[in-house]
Amino acid sequence: MGVKAQQSELEAGRIAGEQSARAATNGNLWLAVGCLGGIVGLAVAYVIEPNPPATALLGKSPEYVAAYTDGYRVTAKRIQTGKAWTGCIVIAVLYVGAVALAAIAEGID
Repeated sequence: MGVKAQQSELEAGRIAGEQSARAATNGNLWLAVGCLGGIVGLAVAYVIEPNPPATALLGKSPEYVAAYTDGYRVTAKRIQTGKAWTGCIVIAVLYVGAVALAAIAEGID
C-alpha cells in the first residue's frame, strides 16, 4: 500500500471515528452527570474510557481500526468531559445564586 493510500485510509478512519462518537455520545447524559454528581460526576467523566462499537470495525485494516478508535475515543472523551464540566458549572452557579438570594432575603427581614 502506498504512502498516500495509507494516509487517506488513516484520515478516513479518524474522520469516521469522530463522526460516530458525535452520534453515539449522549451529551445530555453527561450534562446530568455533571449537574447531579458535581466533582464526583466530573471525575467519572474523566475516568470512563469510551469505546467504539466493534461492528463498525469489522473487515477494516489494522491502520483504519487504529485511526477510527483513536478518533472515536478522543472525540467522545472531549464531549463527555466538556458536558460534565458544563453541568458542574451550571449547578455551582445555581447554588451560589440560591445562597445569594437567601442572604438577600435574610437581610430584608
